[in-house]
Amino acid sequence: MIGDVNSYYRNRASIDLNQLGDNAEATTSVVQATLTEGAIGYRTFEVIAGEKAMAVIKLADGSEPPFGATVLNARKQETGLVNDGGSVYLSGINAGEAMTVNWNGAAQCEVQMPTPLPADMLMNTLLLPCHPVNGRAEGDDKSSASVSPINK
Repeated sequence: MIGDVNSYYRNRASIDLNQLGDNAEATTSVVQATLTEGAIGYRTFEVIAGEKAMAVIKLADGSEPPFGATVLNARKQETGLVNDGGSVYLSGINAGEAMTVNWNGAAQCEVQMPTPLPADMLMNTLLLPCHPVNGRAEGDDKSSASVSPINK
């Protein structure tokens, strides 16, 4: 709640990123609004909560998603961007959660986060197999995806 804003002027509200927990990231930390006299303004900040880790994403044929592919969580929040060799820094990792890998404007495959999450995720790189979104047969168990750490 922010009080004492100026009417008819651009007002700025921000999140103190130093006050966020280690497992939270704000995708937008500053919003602006111009309110009329007596108006009540409502603004939201999008926050991604969960663990962070480096991962390598591999497609079913052993190749990697293309450079620049995005990784989205179930809320359609971008949690990572694929680099060379399928490596990606992921944020907002929650045990057992499925994330989609998108390129060419559509979801192409899905990765399943391990359950439970490894205790030393920041020290290891996760290997995440990516299964085609529309190629899954009925009755497939998504939790059967093998996820293993790659020690550096």
